[in-house]
Amino acid sequence: MEDRRPFLGIKVLDVTRVLASPFATYQLGLLGAEVIKIEDPESGGDSLRYRRGSNPEYGAKGMATFFLSQSANKQSMTLNLRTEEGREIFRKLAKNSDVVVENLRAGAMESYGLGYSDLSKINPGLIYCSLTGYGQTGPKRGHTAYDPIIQAASGMMSITGTAETGPLKLGPPVVDYGAGLAAAFGIATALFERSRSGKGQHVDVSMLDTAMVMMGNIVTESLTTGSIPRPHGNKSSAETYGNACFGCSDGRIIAISAIEDRHLARLWQILGREDIPADPRFASNDACSRNIEALHAEIGKTFLERPAQEWEDLLNAAEVPAMWVRSIPEALKQTQLKERNLMHTLDRVPGIDVGTTFALTPFTLSAGGAQVESAPPLLGADTETILKKLGYSDERISTLRTSGIL
Repeated sequence: MEDRRPFLGIKVLDVTRVLASPFATYQLGLLGAEVIKIEDPESGGDSLRYRRGSNPEYGAKGMATFFLSQSANKQSMTLNLRTEEGREIFRKLAKNSDVVVENLRAGAMESYGLGYSDLSKINPGLIYCSLTGYGQTGPKRGHTAYDPIIQAASGMMSITGTAETGPLKLGPPVVDYGAGLAAAFGIATALFERSRSGKGQHVDVSMLDTAMVMMGNIVTESLTTGSIPRPHGNKSSAETYGNACFGCSDGRIIAISAIEDRHLARLWQILGREDIPADPRFASNDACSRNIEALHAEIGKTFLERPAQEWEDLLNAAEVPAMWVRSIPEALKQTQLKERNLMHTLDRVPGIDVGTTFALTPFTLSAGGAQVESAPPLLGADTETILKKLGYSDERISTLRTSGIL
């Protein structure tokens, strides 16, 4: 069968660590790119390898589940970029690569002589992606950041939680993963443009920019009307009063999104509460918004009459968006995910001798979709193979190891 993955033949140098940028290169690797992960031998490589997680043994072996989740289809090469010889090896790799992805502090790669302006001189077609907290320009370009910091800086944290709790951090690192997808999309865009112009370019991805884009409707509302968005928790805003969560008879919580008039009409029918829109307090959208607490109290009484799964089935059959609130293990058991082939399972991972499962791309292609060809690599597992392709002898590789360059 013809392999039509879109990035076959594309070579990527991955100078990244932690979440956002490694996730970007993981997405490229799933779609056919050859990804060489450059890891620092002095620090022990990507710190994500050593996260404790719920089973510290994996992290102790440099194969934490955090690392496993986004490292398939990558090669690992140890290389000390603080040495001149290490930098020279990197230049040799970059000369024959299509993409460099880095997430060091702004200016760090330039200080090594490995910035975009340096490498584009030896490879004019190079796509060079930098992913940082605040981007390559502006007064905060040199400041470091992680997902929670950007959630705070962007205002995202201020609209999460309730009036009682105050600002809350979102559970998953959504800015990290959003920025990783933004970087992958930016790289794909630049590669597409290169197919026309033959020229490379610098892709500058900011986590703060990404967070703002991910809140596009809220940003536009605030800038246009001068409003200050507030947290609503599991409740809806007054305008979207059909967006809310309710307890059910089995103790579970069901989330509904009856935001269109047709949804509301079906909701009243399924609940057996045609009396609600007949009540003067709820006779119009404006009335419902004004009396949202009373409306939710009425809806809530009825949801307590049946278990969550029963309500979910009834509402979905009536085309009212609804799902009961699942734990992560419960969510992962859904047949929907199995049918989508979103997950890939490896029976054995080198170094820890156990199996693992991880998510692939958040989309499918009718041809050339994501494939897993190799397990997440042990630190430096491919160093010798990569160097031999550059013409280095066994003796020279041994010397480089002894001198701390590898």
